Amino acid sequence: MKPAAALVFHIDEPGRWPLLLGNLRNALRSDAGVRLRVVANGPAPIPLWAEGLWQREVAALIAQGVEFLFCQNSLTAYELDAAGRPEGSQLAPAGILALGEAQAQGFAYIKP
Repeated sequence: MKPAAALVFHIDEPGRWPLLLGNLRNALRSDAGVRLRVVANGPAPIPLWAEGLWQREVAALIAQGVEFLFCQNSLTAYELDAAGRPEGSQLAPAGILALGEAQAQGFAYIKP
């Protein structure tokens, strides 16, 4: 039996959410055992906080086991309250370090 894939998706642009969410849905549909992690930094979190865009989709993916990490540095820089992040998501002190740690743990880096 082949080992389950582990993918870390990096999103740092607000306009890339639809592509990212589609990639995640496709990966889950293709391999239910895949480990998926998303690291969001830079201005990427802004639409989720400011406009509530894609909140339902992110919540559904979290319920399916996808890990979402939001960069605390980015939230601070864009004055986004960490309490407003999607339920079940996590904070990473620095998104770039979270990406490096995921790769050190065997996750393949994906930039949609």
